[in-house]
Amino acid sequence: MVFKGSAKTASEGFPKNVNVAVALSLAGIGVDKTVVKIIADPDATRTRHEIKVIGDFGELSTTVNNLVHPNNPKTSYLAALSAIRKLKNLPLKKTQ
Repeated sequence: MVFKGSAKTASEGFPKNVNVAVALSLAGIGVDKTVVKIIADPDATRTRHEIKVIGDFGELSTTVNNLVHPNNPKTSYLAALSAIRKLKNLPLKKTQ
């Protein structure tokens, strides 16, 4: 384990690694109350997100194992595909 602490502290120390955690914290209980763990595995071939939510409703947990981008192993393939889709869906501005 490289880090364990709030999403806010994680974003300050590891800004390139915690975009999913911070996005979830903003949608949930906030960056100060959301606990983030960063685990480095030199043998990992995928980017893994384990998400656990506990509330009055009960508990919810899910795991996402993203493939790394073949041309940039520092990011997930899903992130690249998402960015491409977003760009394709932007409205075109007509020029005069």
